[in-house]
Amino acid sequence: MVLSGGRRSRRSATPIRAVLLALFVASLGGSCQVQANPPSGPGTDPALLGPPLAWTEVVLPDRARPVTLATAQDGIVIGGVAPVRPEPRLFRTAGGPLTEVPVEPHSPYAFVARWLSIAVHDGQVLALGGARGGAHANVRWTVWRGQLRSAPRLVEQPQPFGVFGGWGAGDLTGVAFAGNEPVIAGAWASDRAGNDVSLWRVAGDRWARQDSTGTPLGSSPDVLNGARFVTSTGDGLALAGSVTDLGGGAIVSVPALWTAPGADGPWTLVRLPASQRIAEAHAARCDDAGCLVVGADGDSLAAWEVRGPTVTRLDVPRLVLAEHASVPAPVVIGDRTYVALPGVLLEGTDGGWHRRPGPEGVPVAAAATSDGLYLVTTEPQDGSHLWTGRP
Repeated sequence: MVLSGGRRSRRSATPIRAVLLALFVASLGGSCQVQANPPSGPGTDPALLGPPLAWTEVVLPDRARPVTLATAQDGIVIGGVAPVRPEPRLFRTAGGPLTEVPVEPHSPYAFVARWLSIAVHDGQVLALGGARGGAHANVRWTVWRGQLRSAPRLVEQPQPFGVFGGWGAGDLTGVAFAGNEPVIAGAWASDRAGNDVSLWRVAGDRWARQDSTGTPLGSSPDVLNGARFVTSTGDGLALAGSVTDLGGGAIVSVPALWTAPGADGPWTLVRLPASQRIAEAHAARCDDAGCLVVGADGDSLAAWEVRGPTVTRLDVPRLVLAEHASVPAPVVIGDRTYVALPGVLLEGTDGGWHRRPGPEGVPVAAAATSDGLYLVTTEPQDGSHLWTGRP
């Protein structure tokens, strides 16, 4: 790992069930109203400010820039993009030096793909990349599979155009493992109305879309479903997003979580409570006991605990989100949960919630090892950066 000592922030495997319980208990203490960027600057509310982490930038080889992160059993996997072909790159670290994992593109768009999502399970890697092209500049999706153990590598699985593109195609959301089974989530035109939330499953080297119309993933003339995040729950899957209600004379976007015990379902939709007409779940951290979901309720950060059909709205500090902001999935180190926002790291323990200064830029991905936190941030004038910090 190459550590850059010159660039630092100018701001100064616990089971999820234990974390959810601690956060629920902490949330009973009352609501804290705190803006992400108080007018008087950092430090105006000392009760909500914890000690700063020592943030250090991790510089990737070959001038590659970080794009996304995934947690592996023995460390972190970093998806990057380089200025020379092949542009998609993959790195891994267990807290020490970076190791590059060879990538093998085959189709033309794979050589210039940018990672959307990477998932790791038991040494197996599933990745989804995309590059815009063609007459309409639509995203040309590429799917990759590989492994991190003996002879690590990541190889593209070229697919016919109609698998992810063509008439009826929507955007893809991400990848995950349901137990040992790799799954791709996205959207596809519904047979009833709008787009359905859709899943692709693999047989050999070919991916096939599963029909969602008429299931809880499917849309209808009164309800439009949309998922923006997918994650594993162990043997099953969870999708975070929103349900748009079109009836009743008003359009209301309701945060939503879909869960299933396996890749073949059955799916259950859980609506999450919100106070504003426009609200959405952005991401989640889950295991077989439940999920910790983060998102937006109007322009404010929101968090929910979901255990089966039971939903608890957590009383997190009021942090104002920028328009079109997306909150990365929470990460856990020991008994502490972290939610990353621009310039702010929200830390939850059984003693309550605390704000800590975060690194510069807008967080787009977060991951953690047993003793360290990794963040990918972006800045309009300075591109993306990978940071590591230790609580």
